[in-house]
Amino acid sequence: SSGINAEYGGSGDVQTMSFETSAPAQNDGDTFEARLQNYEALASYQPVEVGATILRNMPRAQVVILKWAPPLRFQFYRNLMPDIILDTCDSCNRIFYADDLELQYLQKQACPFCRKAVAEQAQEAES
Repeated sequence: SSGINAEYGGSGDVQTMSFETSAPAQNDGDTFEARLQNYEALASYQPVEVGATILRNMPRAQVVILKWAPPLRFQFYRNLMPDIILDTCDSCNRIFYADDLELQYLQKQACPFCRKAVAEQAQEAES
């Protein structure tokens, strides 16, 4: 059922309001947004983790994939500001603003962090 619950503090200086609505059921529980909203700040950093089903349903343009060499596993990050386009260096897996990385590739022909040449990265990707 859908309803609005409102509580007013006795002194009149505190007001809270919550909207209770029933959310449609998802395949893998809840969505990334729901998990992020339920996130409570802890003393130490804890990432929001989701399963494969939720990850597959995220728009590809909003997911950054860091492809580490075996035995390490790939890492997936969600870009919470989709208006800002991100890109990664294939060599060091650092995340950059796409425009900044492209400018560095054009000016220096290398990654601004690891200094690996673009030509070397392309050769490694082909093999």
